Amino acid sequence: MISQLASLPYDVLTLIAAASTLLILYYLLWDLFSPLHDVKGPTLTRYTRLWELYKNWQGQLEHVTVALHEQYGPIVRLAPNRYSISDPTVIRTIYGPGSKFSKSDFYSPFGSTSGHKDVFSETINEKHALERKKISNMYTMSSLLSYEPFVDKVNGEFMAALADHAQHGNVFDLFTWMQFYAFDVIGEITLGRSFGLIEAGHDKDGLLHAVHVASISYGSMVGLVPEIHPWYHWFQSVVPIKSHWKVTEGVIEREIGDRMKGVSTSNRQDFLAKCVELNKAGKLDQSTINNVISGNIGAGSDTTGISMSAIVYFLMKHPDCLKKLRDEIETAAGQGNLSNPVTFQQGQKLSYLQATIKEALRLHAAVGQILSRVVPEGGAEIAGKHFPQGTVVGVNAWVIHSDESIWGKDVREFRPERWLVGKEQLAFLDRNFLGFGAGARTCIGRNISLLEMTKLLPQLVRRFDFVPAGDSQWTTSSGWFVKPNIQVKVIDREHETKRSLA
Repeated sequence: MISQLASLPYDVLTLIAAASTLLILYYLLWDLFSPLHDVKGPTLTRYTRLWELYKNWQGQLEHVTVALHEQYGPIVRLAPNRYSISDPTVIRTIYGPGSKFSKSDFYSPFGSTSGHKDVFSETINEKHALERKKISNMYTMSSLLSYEPFVDKVNGEFMAALADHAQHGNVFDLFTWMQFYAFDVIGEITLGRSFGLIEAGHDKDGLLHAVHVASISYGSMVGLVPEIHPWYHWFQSVVPIKSHWKVTEGVIEREIGDRMKGVSTSNRQDFLAKCVELNKAGKLDQSTINNVISGNIGAGSDTTGISMSAIVYFLMKHPDCLKKLRDEIETAAGQGNLSNPVTFQQGQKLSYLQATIKEALRLHAAVGQILSRVVPEGGAEIAGKHFPQGTVVGVNAWVIHSDESIWGKDVREFRPERWLVGKEQLAFLDRNFLGFGAGARTCIGRNISLLEMTKLLPQLVRRFDFVPAGDSQWTTSSGWFVKPNIQVKVIDREHETKRSLA
């Protein structure tokens, strides 16, 4: 690099030096006269977005952000015009009903390559509300309950796969298999058939990899420098390089095209069938159909796979909690209140199960970055400080979920009992729980994830024990999602019981 710079003409080097000096001077003056001049953070964050970009690339930004707040207080600078807030009282201000705060351009790179934004990537509140209204009925729990038989089908396949792992003593990555499960469920309820990942035992079509690279990995990095996004798409259109977007878009276009022509192996009212009906009634355009299907496929497996992995891991680490959960499940089964397969309504009534789910999502929220929003016209008072309009601010679930003033001195401990409290205290905890986001922008697929977890977990807990394989440790790597990694083995308790009785 140095030799390349040395070979440049003198005039070019002078121009680069002058431009760099002017840019530094601009940031120095901007910061000096900014009303947020006294907000602390790493020194580089005053002048460049590269610091946050680098920390995000390292894959531990959620832990870094928690540490920054412990060091600097309730307001931390992440970049020249981007701030993380840890004061829980601002959640309602920024994300609550009627909030004028809009999503920042960070979300733009997560959208469709066609340019038609979905409910996740749309930054304008009014447009988001219109888009969400078109499709929200498909995501209500009452609507999703019609899919229970298809979730049960995948649950059965997953239980059989785990039994096979147990029989052969296989070592496998916990998150990978939880994602296989969640992705196959998404296939069943979205397209009328699973993707066959559980059966294959690997990402046979490269869909999971494509989704991770094209959306999650790319979006979390380019979202911090969103100006690059349109240029990158242009570059891909003129240079013959592999596009991971085209892998998922090809599947989506094929499935939608076949269904619109009446060519389908599914005879059920899945998401795609409902979209086609709404399209024929003039209530849903082609772009929105694409967004619904791509949204389900693109993000539908990550949150569930991450959350299920976290739940299993924390139960592995806390056998006393596992025993309490098993006792609750066995008691319900003994009283005839738990069928096989477990229904969602039955699982909802298992209070310790629901507390376990929430506690795992508190300690390991799926998203590891701030939910960034733009301060509206006129500015806003946030955490005791005035933020000018146009400033990007946000709350990180990992930071709020680590706040002792909310969760108590044992905030870093896995303790489902903290959720088994009176209505008033529970409402307070729920207001500060950001496992699925907050306000009007709460994850639209939240109910899909809860349906899967509530139905599958009782069956897993009753039948299997998960144990770390060898000296394998729980590690994480984050972009937008905080993905875990741990190698495990599974023990079939049902098989062990039969063998002990033989």
